[in-house]
Amino acid sequence: MTEYTPMNGINDKNGTTGRRSLFVDITFSNGIMNACIVGPRIGEREATIVANAINAQLKHYGKKVKSLVLNFSEVQFISSLGLGMCIDVRNTAEASKASTSIVGLTNHLKELFEMMRLDRLFTISGRLNSLDSAA
Repeated sequence: MTEYTPMNGINDKNGTTGRRSLFVDITFSNGIMNACIVGPRIGEREATIVANAINAQLKHYGKKVKSLVLNFSEVQFISSLGLGMCIDVRNTAEASKASTSIVGLTNHLKELFEMMRLDRLFTISGRLNSLDSAA
């Protein structure tokens, strides 16, 4: 499991209101943690920063989190380390009894998740709204 470190890309002065990380916007409301992954690609550097940020928030909110939603609507490419990041944050969420869903995958990324059989670990949906009605 990836542990939070002080040097994980958090920048309080990056000019983006509400964003504490360079590559992920995290919001929490009514038991749902929404992590919107920012940027067109998730490589080695980005995967570590995103995992650290999400895991830190999952640990902060603990059992209050009932569902984690990973929003990939801004992502075009994901490396193998990015796929590992998804599994890492899912395992952290599962330790708190929270379910994990993925939304906003491109067709190419959805095929990748299915080929790697990661669709067995996550609820994958094309739209965020369809998960809102299920929650």
